Amino acid sequence: MNRTIQKDVEYEVSSNRQSGQTLLESGAKALAESALQPHSTRRKHPSLVGYFLMAIGLGAIALSVRYASTILAFGGLGLTFWGVLAFFIQPEKYVQKDLMGATAAASLRSIDSLMIGMGYREKGVYIPTANSDKAVVFVPSEPFSKIPESTATEGKTFLNDPDGLLVVPPGLALASLIEKKLGFKLKNCGIEPLLRRLPEVLIDDLEIVRDVEIDYKGDTVTFKLVDSIYADFCREVRDTSRRCGLGCPMCSALACTLSIATGKPVVFEEDKALSKTATVSSYKLLSEDRL
Repeated sequence: MNRTIQKDVEYEVSSNRQSGQTLLESGAKALAESALQPHSTRRKHPSLVGYFLMAIGLGAIALSVRYASTILAFGGLGLTFWGVLAFFIQPEKYVQKDLMGATAAASLRSIDSLMIGMGYREKGVYIPTANSDKAVVFVPSEPFSKIPESTATEGKTFLNDPDGLLVVPPGLALASLIEKKLGFKLKNCGIEPLLRRLPEVLIDDLEIVRDVEIDYKGDTVTFKLVDSIYADFCREVRDTSRRCGLGCPMCSALACTLSIATGKPVVFEEDKALSKTATVSSYKLLSEDRL
């Protein structure tokens, strides 16, 4: 009789252990399948995974009360916890690189053609605005033009003295996002704090590049970007735009941050590909009032 009772108890414990293990495995499988689903599916059903895990967890807790099983109780609590957590884990929205390039390249080409048609063919210069934490691009109508004062750029598109066109930089929004991740105001902060913090922002916070090297000598700042998400887009802009082109959003954003941080006009000199994964862009900080 005692052997029969012992066998029944051992069978029940073994059965409960297997049930708890099965519940945990099913919950882990559900989370893994949710993580591997395409973006469009993941965005629609994160709450369904949470309900599924909570239902299994609460069911396990109910069974643990019925059969006095601690294994089912702990397994049910674990699944319920992951079910509640699933409601707070929402996937980020990502855009494919080719889609990003296709939509933005056409706009940059339109701006480039418009400037040519209006006679503005000279190299543009990034200028910090006086009353805001932004920058604008001044494209002169003639070479060796005078650079306008920051106070003269507020709320204007065309300038007469000096003669030129003011354009919103294509990387201004990205520059604002970089400033937000930096954790301090860019305006007149100086170039040293910016260059110390910028690599961490680009690599870890925004994950725009895999690696970045910065070389600052005299009035020239050079960035070496490895595996930039803008690499293909930058190559297309480089091959199709002119010398007065504004650059891709990445190159333009770096010029904006340099101009805002230093309070100086900045010229985007050039960018070139070192390899399939690495590109180099250089910028010149101007201390004179002429190009």
